[in-house]
Amino acid sequence: MIVNHVFRLPEKIRVYPADVVLFEGILVFYTQEVRDMFHMKLFVDTDSDVRLSRRVLRDMRRGRDLEQILSQYTTFVKPAFEEFCLPTKKYADVIIPRGVDNMVAINLIVQHIQDILNGDICKWQRGSVNGHAHGRSLKRGVAEHGEKPSGGGNLPAKRPLLEPSTRPH
Repeated sequence: MIVNHVFRLPEKIRVYPADVVLFEGILVFYTQEVRDMFHMKLFVDTDSDVRLSRRVLRDMRRGRDLEQILSQYTTFVKPAFEEFCLPTKKYADVIIPRGVDNMVAINLIVQHIQDILNGDICKWQRGSVNGHAHGRSLKRGVAEHGEKPSGGGNLPAKRPLLEPSTRPH
């Protein structure tokens, strides 16, 4: 017997205008139409052992048996993650290894969002942050006016950035 803990939200959620809106979910990049709404897409990459241990601890607190937890994980959870969630990693602009333990990546993302909100995104587009030139890898996800970032490759073109505080989502 597999216990299903499903938490349903109402069909529609009203989202009011905001400078920054964060969406999270394991399948958030699965659909092209949804991916196209985002300016910046982040994939938090966590080691499979860490994912399993978190699941075991959570499910044991819920009163589940360890054998049941491991059986469900190996039979359903891990294969589903590998088939549906992991392939969406390729759509991310930034992949954060080690999840919340990676403070360097988190701080860079926070700074990038603050730059956008402060109208300083043009520094990122010109290839300069705080007066210092940075490598092509940071510029990868912010190509201007549909042009491909330097370095070639088959990356999809990004939409041009709008002025701060004007994005509807």
